[in-house]
Amino acid sequence: MKLELVAAGDSRFRDWMRRYREEITGEPPSDAWLNKYLEALFADQGKRRFIWWAIDSSRRVGFAVAVVSKHWADSARTVGQIGEFFIYPEFRREGLGRRMAQAIIEWLRTNGADEIQSGVVAGNLRGLRFWEAVGFQIARYSLIYNPNRPREPEEDE
Repeated sequence: MKLELVAAGDSRFRDWMRRYREEITGEPPSDAWLNKYLEALFADQGKRRFIWWAIDSSRRVGFAVAVVSKHWADSARTVGQIGEFFIYPEFRREGLGRRMAQAIIEWLRTNGADEIQSGVVAGNLRGLRFWEAVGFQIARYSLIYNPNRPREPEEDE
């Protein structure tokens, strides 16, 4: 698995980011929101944020975003954060997601990350199980207070 930086303004990346956001939120983002999001996302590409295509056998099979930063309370430590992580649906269940995650983890560790974090949206049990299979453990729960947000139905495991 090879990681290749995405160029700002890449229309293919924009299309796939739209699909990713639709998959995780249930509806496509508006053009205005997507424009603003991509502008902010690429603002520090290659400095502390790294937006990559995942390349396997010369095919783009997905993309990921990682951030490298100093720990908020201990500047001697470096934290890596894997944010957006998307394998195109036609390439899922082939081990490519695991290989992409391993490539990103290796890159983050090589670039000084003492701790690597990732997250999934509430209710995404498939995503949670994926990250656990790669070696991540639940370390904390992140809660949002928004009384107008509909509650997700409880799922049995």
